[in-house]
Amino acid sequence: MVGAAHQLEPSLGLGAVGAILAFACPAPMACYEIFAALKDGDHALAREKQERVKLASLRVVGELGIPGVKHSMELNGYFGGPSRLPFLPLSGEQKAEIEKLMAGIKS
Repeated sequence: MVGAAHQLEPSLGLGAVGAILAFACPAPMACYEIFAALKDGDHALAREKQERVKLASLRVVGELGIPGVKHSMELNGYFGGPSRLPFLPLSGEQKAEIEKLMAGIKS
C-alpha cells in the first residue's frame, strides 16, 4: 500500500497493490486515473497523470495538511468544513496558492 499521492505511480509500478491517499479526498478521480492507466498498461499516461497531481499533492497534503485538504475539497465541490484546533485557518495567500495548484485537477 502507498500513502502518498505524489508517489502513487512509481509505488504501484514497484508492486504496491493499493493506496490510502488524503489527496483522494479533494481529487478522487485524479488519483483513480493514475491507478486505471497502470492497470490498463498505459505507463506513459500514468506518468502524465502523476505529474499533474504531484505538486498539488506535495503542497496541499504534505505541507498545508488538514486545512489545505479541506480547502481543496471545497474547491472541488465537496464539504471540507473548518479545521479544528490545533490547526489554524489558512491565510488568503495559502488559499490562493491552493486554488492555483488545484485549477487543473477537478473531480
